[in-house]
Amino acid sequence: GVIQRYAARKEPLEGVRERLLRELLRDLRRNGLELPPDKQARLREINDELTKLQQDFSSNISDAVLTIQVKPSQLKGLPESFLDQHKPGPDGLVTLTTNYPDYFPVVTYCEDRTVARDLTAKFDSRAADKNLPILDRVLALRSEKAKLLGYETWADYAIEPRMAKTAGTVRDFLDRLSKELQEPARKEYQQFVAEYRRLGHKPGAQMPNYERLYVEQKLRERKYGFDAKELSKYLEVSAVTRGLLRIVERMYGIRIVPVRGAPAWHEDVRAYQVVDRGRPVGRIYLDLYPREGKYKHAAMFEIRPGKDLGDGRYLPPIAALVCNFPKPGESPALMTHNEVTTFFHEFGHVLHHVLTRQPLASYAGTNTARDFVETPSQMFEEWAYRKEILDTFAKHHETGKPIPEDLFKALVRSRAFGRTLHTERQVSLAALDLAYHSQPPPVDTAKIFAEVMAKTQRFAYLPDTHFQATFGHLMGYDAGYYSYQWALVIALDVLTRFEKEGYTNPKVAREWRRTVLEQGAGEDENKLVEQFLGRPHNLDAYSQFLRAQ
Repeated sequence: GVIQRYAARKEPLEGVRERLLRELLRDLRRNGLELPPDKQARLREINDELTKLQQDFSSNISDAVLTIQVKPSQLKGLPESFLDQHKPGPDGLVTLTTNYPDYFPVVTYCEDRTVARDLTAKFDSRAADKNLPILDRVLALRSEKAKLLGYETWADYAIEPRMAKTAGTVRDFLDRLSKELQEPARKEYQQFVAEYRRLGHKPGAQMPNYERLYVEQKLRERKYGFDAKELSKYLEVSAVTRGLLRIVERMYGIRIVPVRGAPAWHEDVRAYQVVDRGRPVGRIYLDLYPREGKYKHAAMFEIRPGKDLGDGRYLPPIAALVCNFPKPGESPALMTHNEVTTFFHEFGHVLHHVLTRQPLASYAGTNTARDFVETPSQMFEEWAYRKEILDTFAKHHETGKPIPEDLFKALVRSRAFGRTLHTERQVSLAALDLAYHSQPPPVDTAKIFAEVMAKTQRFAYLPDTHFQATFGHLMGYDAGYYSYQWALVIALDVLTRFEKEGYTNPKVAREWRRTVLEQGAGEDENKLVEQFLGRPHNLDAYSQFLRAQ
């Protein structure tokens, strides 16, 4: 093709354009350009079928809203704001759904654990009838595609263009984390079991997975004096949104201005223009509240990448932030602190996308290596745990007072608790993802799930549930779930500069913007981070993170 002929001329290119040519040649090979016509035709068939199946898998999860009905008396322990939004119907029963704003409060706070169990049985089997056969077919097609292109497995194919480069490197990385986690996770689990018994339950050989958040919250309240429901009273969703935007403005020297009457896909969506020194540099759409048929998770979606137009102008990027936070209504819409952390996380992605000044759209914003892209987002979570940040927007929804010092200290003290078990679950899901994509078909997804969970998880999933049918990351993050921990290693190291120089220090924030966020993937991600830190990144901060008490 044209690109191959140009490369053969060996005309000198510099910087990002040299990298683009090199990676274009690699991607042409990975997309089958060197295959004979009959195999290229088969590859197109596989790609077309995969596109449809992956969309169907994700849509099925979004569309699968399952419900249970319970008596009002069974909801003891849930926050008042939740009860206000879940009134009994004409039959005297309350309907609970598998949507996030219902599911997580129920499993975390509901004192009637049969309700948590019954809702989890539905939650962990959403779309199973449709998605299990789709998953089987997707894994088979991915394996066939990888072999067509000369790779042993889909994991080998998928990981090649990332920072890790090989499936073996990822396997070694996950094994290293598992070994690091073994002892601290064992000790933490023993505390969970003791607390579960104290609450009057019998843990059996393994505690059920739906009890993890409940027991963790009870321990936080008893051991650290942390009351998450009390903290929620200071986290009204509109105030949090305004506060987050103001923080970003101050840190990065920009303005985020509402765009009145901007066309959007739903009346709840709000549009904002990002302005830098009087010039529009990007647009953000916030779609924060749940509704029927909507994507059930929280994520940033790229609507348009930024790029140099070649005439001195830069095309501003556009991002959509889609979440499922409580919607303001007659009663206050109070967020959990976990939801606030999610908000900051996803806004880290937004900043990475809209602050780009990378000339080439292919490398703009979040178009980085998959195992780097979570670094800016996981880094920005830390701002949700800083008192000087929270004090700018977290006010009691009735009194207007800031978070009391003792409540904030309880949050900080309790933060590290549960971390090793949470990280162990993340490593477990990464191992499951890698296992699914390292096997020749047919892949017995239920058997592999059971084997991986038995080896890596201390909590038991309910029998006759099908978590793999709800694991949305298998479409789009395939052989890539390890990226969260890989990127966290880098993010925690990056934070050492903010820890030293100040989280609200605009100088260090704008240096992060200039050296990393604006660059996208225009240069090797390791080099960008090294420029910011003044040294190569390392595991020291991550190791301290895992051992924090």
